[in-house]
Amino acid sequence: MENEQLPSSQPNNTSAQPAFDKEKITGFYKKNLPEILKTFFTEPIAGNYSLLSSKNDNNFFSAVILIISTAVLYILLPYLMLGDAREYVGFGTMLKIGICVALLLIIITALVFGIKSISGKPVFKNELLTGALCGIPLSFLLLIIFILKLFSKNLDPQRLAMGDIDSLQSVGVVASLIVLYVFLMLINTIQQSLKSGGTKDALAWYLSPVTILLAIYITIKLAKAFIA
Repeated sequence: MENEQLPSSQPNNTSAQPAFDKEKITGFYKKNLPEILKTFFTEPIAGNYSLLSSKNDNNFFSAVILIISTAVLYILLPYLMLGDAREYVGFGTMLKIGICVALLLIIITALVFGIKSISGKPVFKNELLTGALCGIPLSFLLLIIFILKLFSKNLDPQRLAMGDIDSLQSVGVVASLIVLYVFLMLINTIQQSLKSGGTKDALAWYLSPVTILLAIYITIKLAKAFIA
């Protein structure tokens, strides 16, 4: 697959269209998102590379919607999992968690942008898709946790909502394996993004996990100041 373009959510026309009109957003969820997800999971190497190397005008729109969607999931699903604990945690805390997740995706974008700037002239607006695609495995992880919660009484949603990943140990090896795959998906997304910007394979391979870990570290530091 070469130069795969993110499909337009509505036919091209010469009339001016609002950047985020309702019809365009609906079209994204009905057509674009399923195709992006299919490419992301079934063609993790060539597919991701093609998505990230494309210069489609819809990239920025897709990136923004993906980031917002990820943040909303991290607000609503943990809030639902809290059950009776919602009385003590409150929706405000969930809102902050969603904002922090969006911040993580933006920080990933910024770091990748900085690395690509060394050897080229990337456009931050275009690089936002890198962070947005990283939201896919994070959303996948949250959905799996939500499903596990339905079948496991040992999973503590309150601790999990507050960022305690150790609470996943109560559901055993399967959850640990899922977390591992999610981390590998994040690394692969960064790697394909760097390669699409001309970064050498070896350098992209070594920098990708460092980028993810650094982004998580920076986000945690900012989140502590933000949530406190």
